[in-house]
Amino acid sequence: MVFAGKKSFLFAVGLLGQLAFAVTLYDEVPQDTFGIEKFYPTKEGSVEWNSAHWANGHARGIEWDGDPDDALEWTDNRSAGDASPFFKIDGNGVMQMMSSGPRFHINSQTEWAAKKQFYRDVEFTAYYRRGEASANGPDYGGMVMGVRSGALGHASGGGNNCDANTYYARFRHDGKWDFEKEWKHPGSYYQSEGVVGKQTPLWGGAKLPTDRWIGMKFIVYNSAYPDNGGPDESRTSVRLELYIDSTSNGEPANAKWEKVGEALDEGKDWSGASGGAATIDGCKDYNGLEDAFAPILKGGGIALMRTDGSANNVVQGEYKYVSIREIDPYGFFAGGTTGIRRSPYTYRGVFPSKPAKFDLNGRSVPQNAAPGMYLFRRN
Repeated sequence: MVFAGKKSFLFAVGLLGQLAFAVTLYDEVPQDTFGIEKFYPTKEGSVEWNSAHWANGHARGIEWDGDPDDALEWTDNRSAGDASPFFKIDGNGVMQMMSSGPRFHINSQTEWAAKKQFYRDVEFTAYYRRGEASANGPDYGGMVMGVRSGALGHASGGGNNCDANTYYARFRHDGKWDFEKEWKHPGSYYQSEGVVGKQTPLWGGAKLPTDRWIGMKFIVYNSAYPDNGGPDESRTSVRLELYIDSTSNGEPANAKWEKVGEALDEGKDWSGASGGAATIDGCKDYNGLEDAFAPILKGGGIALMRTDGSANNVVQGEYKYVSIREIDPYGFFAGGTTGIRRSPYTYRGVFPSKPAKFDLNGRSVPQNAAPGMYLFRRN
């Protein structure tokens, strides 16, 4: 477990057009436990979960009683299928998903957890390698990471499907990418490149590669136009950012993170119900939920990793270098900015990003920035 360090403040009032803003600087190392660059600083007093305990030399399997080596006790198996074990940890840092419907929840809300952390504004980082056994898996499987989920909201025993409330980022088996929004399980809808109902090819028309480590950073936080760090109650939209490292093959020292896309959910045109429906059936009497277009401003505080395959007791996919941190999306590192391009002030709603095209050996991406003003940019 990692606790956020001390922060220092520098309040600078200036004008960007007619906008006044304040800057918070954090005295924090800008790399995580694995040497991977952080894009946003960690919120003071929060607790980080990471997979460093997968590399403790103890090979083991995970069934239904969690991981005995997870000091935070947040490892929670919510898988479908019938594997034994559901997850294998090799003791060298890699976790293998072994069932036809693996669901690895980072459940920081259990009654027995040593510490608790409600994850809302997050930077979720991992590397994934697709297994050969997933070749016949469904298109919607792949590297799938979700945030703001309810622990028992995905057809889990004792739960309610109305508690699903999840945003996903997906590098899909069919080679496409998207963001997915799910209010009530299993209904959901997706978008990419600012177009609701669109899924964009990621690998030049090829499928998600096998036997290659691919990095994902999925960043989600509440936002207030024009992102000037106003009071929390003014942050009534949700911003999603998605980045990829497709060239280092899982070597953080050689990582080159590039933006795949982003979205701003203002509750206007992106539904979280099947087929883009405007309303959610069956939840109003349970939790008042009815508007499928509403942004998921809070959720259930849980993160998860999943994929889908067609068989049990085979390697569907592998994860390593996993971390999730509660972040300050309006703060900066005291040592300087990181390699992140801040979102432009000039866009509203769900807005498009530059198209991203890839090949199996790396990336070939247009590098011309979208028009607009940026707070910080590092080349």
